[in-house]
Amino acid sequence: MQLELTERAADAVRARAREAEVQGWLLRVAVVAGGCNGLTYELYFVPEAGAQDDVVESAGVRVAVDPASAPMLDGTVIDLGDARSFRFVNPRARRGCSCGASFEV
Repeated sequence: MQLELTERAADAVRARAREAEVQGWLLRVAVVAGGCNGLTYELYFVPEAGAQDDVVESAGVRVAVDPASAPMLDGTVIDLGDARSFRFVNPRARRGCSCGASFEV
């Protein structure tokens, strides 16, 4: 599984972890039902990866992805948009919304 965070996105993740006073974390990236195109992204901190998770490191951030989300996220680049929100460039998405938060595969 390949997933990339740009340096800007990785810096924002580390800053948010500091603000939340989270220690010993991984960033979980998941795909869940929702949004205007049927699927949306969730990002949150977890203390450890699940036994079945793919774990990748990008720009110094360890990222955990569950087995159901992995095929839909493979090849995705996570960047930081102008409004301090994360933007996803997902080669698997057939269609996405203008805000970049939801997509269709």
